[in-house]
Amino acid sequence: MKRMLEQKDFWDAESERFDAIYSHKKSRFAVLLDKSFRWVMYRRFEFTLKQSEPIHAKTFLDVGCGTGRYSLELARRGAVSVVGIDVSGRMIKVCNRRAKKENIEDRTRFILTDIMEYEPDEAFDICIGMGVLDYIKNPLPTLTRIRGLTREKAFLSFPVLWSWRTLPRKIRLGLKRCPVYFYTRRRIYGLLADAGFKRIIIKKMGPMYFVIAFRE
Repeated sequence: MKRMLEQKDFWDAESERFDAIYSHKKSRFAVLLDKSFRWVMYRRFEFTLKQSEPIHAKTFLDVGCGTGRYSLELARRGAVSVVGIDVSGRMIKVCNRRAKKENIEDRTRFILTDIMEYEPDEAFDICIGMGVLDYIKNPLPTLTRIRGLTREKAFLSFPVLWSWRTLPRKIRLGLKRCPVYFYTRRRIYGLLADAGFKRIIIKKMGPMYFVIAFRE
């Protein structure tokens, strides 16, 4: 519960700034900086959508859904249903507002909760956890929970331990009292195997590892 409250405070404060990375509602110079230094966020977004095909036949759980960029796009592309969960009330309000505006409320549901407390009635074809494990000190329980809620596969991201962005990011978030954690390829394999995933594909994207973890 303490971790949930700490993350809630941070992401409530960061919700508008975070969403602007995707909406580009900022100065031209800031947009150029995002395209130069945050290109991996756009790339993993498109890669996730591509690897989710056929989207129209599947159900999705978006863990740490933020302002709904993944969830809403999946719904737009015909997903059977999408559930987004996040610890930030502000993020969830944005998601609900956008779903209502686009008339896709019938295929989306956004819930203010933590993955460890979420108790759905059934599992999902695909679980997505982008930019979530960066902020969890002990990720194994979370990964085990994700595996338990996954029928087919999970898409996950992990920040690379040895990258030119590691130290600046650690300092920047540390000043905001938000711990961030980094990973080696070996540790990722070990964690996912311990969580129960049977097949693991790791693709390096700049300062991030993109992971496809199969339940069976």
